[in-house]
Amino acid sequence: MSKNKWNQRRYQELLDLHKAISLLSLEEISAVLVDRLPSILSIHYFTLFIYDKDKRTLNLMCHNRPDIESSFSLALSSSPVMEAAILSGKYILEQSFIDSKYNQKSDSKFFEKDYFATIPLKIEKEIVGVLNINDGEQVSFNVSNLDFVLKLSEFISMTVSNAILYEKTKRLSVTDGLTGISNRINMEQVLQSEFERSIRYHSPLSVVLLDVDHFKVVNDTYGHQKGDEILVALASLLQTFCRANDIAARYGGEEFLMILPQSNA
Repeated sequence: MSKNKWNQRRYQELLDLHKAISLLSLEEISAVLVDRLPSILSIHYFTLFIYDKDKRTLNLMCHNRPDIESSFSLALSSSPVMEAAILSGKYILEQSFIDSKYNQKSDSKFFEKDYFATIPLKIEKEIVGVLNINDGEQVSFNVSNLDFVLKLSEFISMTVSNAILYEKTKRLSVTDGLTGISNRINMEQVLQSEFERSIRYHSPLSVVLLDVDHFKVVNDTYGHQKGDEILVALASLLQTFCRANDIAARYGGEEFLMILPQSNA
């Protein structure tokens, strides 16, 4: 194949993948990447982690390795190669993992014996994740290969960032900003739905309404920040006792409500 045709094919692959992953769901994006990325890049293995800057953790979004779990999180400091790539904002490419300074036990499950590249996924200066590619069909990895991967990583970064923002916005629309449990608007919709279901199937439905006693005294004595901490703690406690179909919601102020389908008094 001539170099011009090879470049055209790769450019078309970029467009096709970009079109395929221009979705709003991280789950759908993951499925497309697992299906197409190894073939497009002529690699055997890849892992893609989302970076949580606040918690300094890496959350596995997708991969095609048979020897690691479907999803898990790890501290940034536990992976020297990914930590170096994220903190520097620059890719890391080495031709032999065995001879690399990053060949440590903590990283061994993500890489094989051959070359590896770790590429931070960036939107402007913001790091959204990291892509690891490894053990390809070529013996080594040259600059032209890397140039193509970097262009591809820009598409992936944009799509993943958009999906994260969309899912965060969607989550915030139904959750209380302080406590993280359901907000009143979502609670009222769920309650209406569960009430109709209860009538239709003649099944029990219970609702628990509770509030925090003397909450104004707490705020006046210790300040609103301490009051907020109490609300967050109570919300967490309610959430802990919720079953899969139960809903804990902040009704307003210091009032909370629980919707308990299939439960009698």
